Amino acid sequence: MTVELIADGLGFTEGPVYLPDDRVAVVSMSRGSVIVLDRDGTIVVEHRVGGGPNGLAIGPDGALYVAQNGGIWAAQSTAEPGIQVIRDGEVEYLAKGMGAPNDLVFGPDGRLWVTDSREQFDFSRPDRALPGRVWAVDIVSGDSELLIEGPIFVNGIGFDTDRTHLYLTETVSADITKYDVVGNHPEGGALLRTLPDANPDGFAVDASDRLWVATTSGDRIDVVGPDGTVEASHPLPKGSMPTNVCRGHPDTDEFFVTAAGAGAVLRLTRRRPSRRTR
Repeated sequence: MTVELIADGLGFTEGPVYLPDDRVAVVSMSRGSVIVLDRDGTIVVEHRVGGGPNGLAIGPDGALYVAQNGGIWAAQSTAEPGIQVIRDGEVEYLAKGMGAPNDLVFGPDGRLWVTDSREQFDFSRPDRALPGRVWAVDIVSGDSELLIEGPIFVNGIGFDTDRTHLYLTETVSADITKYDVVGNHPEGGALLRTLPDANPDGFAVDASDRLWVATTSGDRIDVVGPDGTVEASHPLPKGSMPTNVCRGHPDTDEFFVTAAGAGAVLRLTRRRPSRRTR
């Protein structure tokens, strides 16, 4: 894969989302904002949401849904933890009553499935941490249902292409866990993979059900197959601190990566085969 710098100077970047108009939206926790970028990295608009926006998803209505952690990590201000919505340039809350929402994705039931890391804590003492949670939030009523409780510092979240399996990353243990989705609820929970020498954060799932996982401490993107095999590892510049990944245009083989250590957004594209000369 080739690595291209799209934009920098954006602060602590997270939660990239590819938009239908061929732009990319990211959150900046340190700026307390959601930033929409053109493909050349130009800032189109910046929505101030306060606190620590941590994750981002685009809804069926085109609205942007924000996992607001309240400002407990990498933020300049505080806000009420919960799920915010940006619609027609206006910011409002959809749901509150969570600890520290981290990442979110639309589930097979049309609800937002949200990881809740709950608190800032000493990573060397995970035994003292509150158990992480996963919620499902109705985007019409704002009603929230607790689906999972237990994983310490649950972080990235996503589904396979047929929406029958849920994947979660657990940053402290470096585990990726796979759940069956039955009746729009997760069941079981089996270890898919523990990533070596890395703290997994957000990820994207490609058309072959491979997880492209951002490893914050590893400065790389690990590609994990549906059977748990690490099929590839793509290095990023030292100090990048990748936090999350999204797929680009479905007709292209590209991914966008938020690199918080560099305050940047990167684009990964597949290398073209070199031409042979006679």
